[in-house]
Amino acid sequence: MPELWPEVLGHIAKMSNAHSGALLIIDPKLPPLFAATPNVIDTLAEFARTPYWYENPPAHRLRSIKYSGFLERADFFTHDEINSDNPYHANMEKIGAAWQVGSVIDMPDGEMALFTFERGHGLPDFDAGELARLDTFRPHLARASMLASRLKLDRAQASVATMNVLGIPACVVAATGVVLAVNRLFEALGEALRPAAFGRLAARDRHIDKLLQAALPGPGQTSQPEVRSFPMRRSEGDPAIVVHIIPLHRSASDIFDSGAAIVAVTGYSVTGNLPSDTVLRGLFDLSVAEAGIATELSAGKTVKEIALLRGVSLATVRTHLAQIFRKTGTNQQGQLIALLKGISGHSED
Repeated sequence: MPELWPEVLGHIAKMSNAHSGALLIIDPKLPPLFAATPNVIDTLAEFARTPYWYENPPAHRLRSIKYSGFLERADFFTHDEINSDNPYHANMEKIGAAWQVGSVIDMPDGEMALFTFERGHGLPDFDAGELARLDTFRPHLARASMLASRLKLDRAQASVATMNVLGIPACVVAATGVVLAVNRLFEALGEALRPAAFGRLAARDRHIDKLLQAALPGPGQTSQPEVRSFPMRRSEGDPAIVVHIIPLHRSASDIFDSGAAIVAVTGYSVTGNLPSDTVLRGLFDLSVAEAGIATELSAGKTVKEIALLRGVSLATVRTHLAQIFRKTGTNQQGQLIALLKGISGHSED
């Protein structure tokens, strides 16, 4: 729901004692795509008409840090960029901001989603507690911006057929847990994800089905699910897919026929290249160490080799691995390795 991004950014800004917030989707293959709170949208629109939108050294520097959270402006701006006459400092002056935090989330198709929040003159910089609060939103922002980038920030149509055109298998689930609508790509998943008793959605794999039922809306859901993105296989030997449960609220629920959640599927290619660890951190909320260990396992290293390479104990690597299993919904190294051998859009082939 692109028209709701300004309101969402405004609410997050308010909770973090910021006065503005913005989302920028930056990719040389795309025109400038952005959303922001009303008090900075004109400045952002003006900036989007300049070549600095794509050059943007601070944004690319923040991306290269590969930090799975929000950082203060001083961590990704040079001294000259903060203090001298340049478009980035000029933008801060135009909106009356003295402090800024940002976070980059890498998208599967190569674009980056940049979130920033700003605070005005006369106020202290963002403290550790405020940054930690912003970090709790990051996995949800990752899932939302992933869809926003695929939808190119245009309004979604009132049907999952739109997501079929975009190459995204999807279905809409009501608050009761009943499947309301599916598209052709979702139907093509076959028995891996299928309607079950009373119209609910079920996964063939029992372990995956347990994660799915915990994440889906329904009368028995009493708390927020811990895992909303998890990998699974259509069948033995097939490329793995990743299932994302995306809650729908308010206007979004109306657009999708009063649905309570979208179940969207993206594909991982077993024979592809290793995914960026920033993509893994964005989708699964892995820490830097966890993402690094996951990619090293995918590259063929053993737990013992990883421990030696990182200069840590076997117990430390195994502790990180347990967290990786929990966050990704996997339970075996072989399953994890197969799932992380490359990321791409879903294909019918």
